[in-house]
Amino acid sequence: MRKTVGMIETIGIATAIEATDRMLKTADVKLFQVNKTDPALITTYIAGDVTAVYAAIEVGKQTAEQTGALVAYSVISAADGQTLERLIVE
Repeated sequence: MRKTVGMIETIGIATAIEATDRMLKTADVKLFQVNKTDPALITTYIAGDVTAVYAAIEVGKQTAEQTGALVAYSVISAADGQTLERLIVE
Protein backbone atom coordinates (compact mmCIF):
# COMPACT_ATOMS: atom_id res chain seq x y z
CA MET A 1 0.00 0.00 0.00
CA ARG A 2 1.43 3.37 -1.00
CA LYS A 3 1.41 6.15 1.54
CA THR A 4 -0.19 9.52 1.19
CA VAL A 5 1.82 12.53 2.34
CA GLY A 6 0.35 15.81 3.54
CA MET A 7 2.08 19.12 4.20
CA ILE A 8 0.94 22.31 5.83
CA GLU A 9 2.97 25.50 6.13
CA THR A 10 2.10 28.13 8.71
CA ILE A 11 3.44 31.38 10.07
CA GLY A 12 4.58 30.96 13.68
CA ILE A 13 5.44 28.04 15.90
CA ALA A 14 2.33 28.35 18.09
CA THR A 15 -0.02 27.93 15.14
CA ALA A 16 2.08 25.07 13.78
CA ILE A 17 1.88 23.24 17.10
CA GLU A 18 -1.87 23.79 17.44
CA ALA A 19 -2.60 22.75 13.85
CA THR A 20 -0.39 19.66 14.17
CA ASP A 21 -1.99 18.63 17.45
CA ARG A 22 -5.45 18.87 15.93
CA MET A 23 -4.37 16.94 12.82
CA LEU A 24 -2.97 14.09 14.91
CA LYS A 25 -6.11 13.97 17.06
CA THR A 26 -8.44 13.99 14.04
CA ALA A 27 -7.12 11.08 12.01
CA ASP A 28 -4.79 8.10 12.13
CA VAL A 29 -1.76 9.85 10.64
CA LYS A 30 1.90 9.93 11.57
CA LEU A 31 3.93 13.10 12.04
CA PHE A 32 7.29 12.42 10.42
CA GLN A 33 8.94 15.76 9.84
CA VAL A 34 8.78 19.43 10.84
CA ASN A 35 10.91 22.02 9.04
CA LYS A 36 11.59 25.57 10.09
CA THR A 37 12.29 27.15 6.71
CA ASP A 38 12.41 30.72 7.92
CA PRO A 39 12.29 32.31 11.36
CA ALA A 40 8.50 32.37 11.05
CA LEU A 41 7.63 29.61 8.52
CA ILE A 42 7.01 26.11 9.82
CA THR A 43 6.18 23.17 7.52
CA THR A 44 4.67 20.06 9.09
CA TYR A 45 4.59 16.74 7.21
CA ILE A 46 2.23 13.85 7.95
CA ALA A 47 1.66 10.47 6.35
CA GLY A 48 -1.03 7.80 6.35
CA ASP A 49 -3.82 6.49 4.19
CA VAL A 50 -5.42 8.89 1.74
CA THR A 51 -8.66 9.50 3.64
CA ALA A 52 -6.91 10.11 6.96
CA VAL A 53 -4.38 12.52 5.46
CA TYR A 54 -7.04 14.56 3.64
CA ALA A 55 -9.12 14.78 6.85
CA ALA A 56 -6.12 15.80 8.95
CA ILE A 57 -4.92 18.43 6.47
CA GLU A 58 -8.42 19.93 6.31
CA VAL A 59 -8.47 20.35 10.10
CA GLY A 60 -4.93 21.77 10.14
CA LYS A 61 -5.85 24.17 7.35
CA GLN A 62 -8.94 25.41 9.19
CA THR A 63 -6.94 25.89 12.39
CA ALA A 64 -4.29 27.98 10.65
CA GLU A 65 -6.87 30.01 8.70
CA GLN A 66 -8.53 31.10 11.96
CA THR A 67 -5.45 33.12 12.87
CA GLY A 68 -4.50 34.10 9.33
CA ALA A 69 -1.36 31.98 9.57
CA LEU A 70 -1.94 29.54 6.70
CA VAL A 71 0.69 29.88 3.99
CA ALA A 72 0.24 26.69 1.96
CA TYR A 73 -0.88 23.08 2.09
CA SER A 74 -0.67 20.06 -0.18
CA VAL A 75 -1.51 16.37 -0.30
CA ILE A 76 0.31 13.81 -2.45
CA SER A 77 -1.82 10.71 -2.87
CA ALA A 78 0.05 7.43 -3.31
CA ALA A 79 3.45 9.11 -3.19
CA ASP A 80 6.19 7.52 -5.25
CA GLY A 81 8.82 5.53 -3.37
CA GLN A 82 11.56 7.96 -4.36
CA THR A 83 9.56 10.86 -2.92
CA LEU A 84 9.07 8.96 0.33
CA GLU A 85 12.77 8.12 0.53
CA ARG A 86 13.75 11.78 0.16
CA LEU A 87 11.24 12.85 2.77
CA ILE A 88 12.32 10.01 5.07
CA VAL A 89 8.86 8.55 5.55
CA GLU A 90 8.99 5.29 7.49
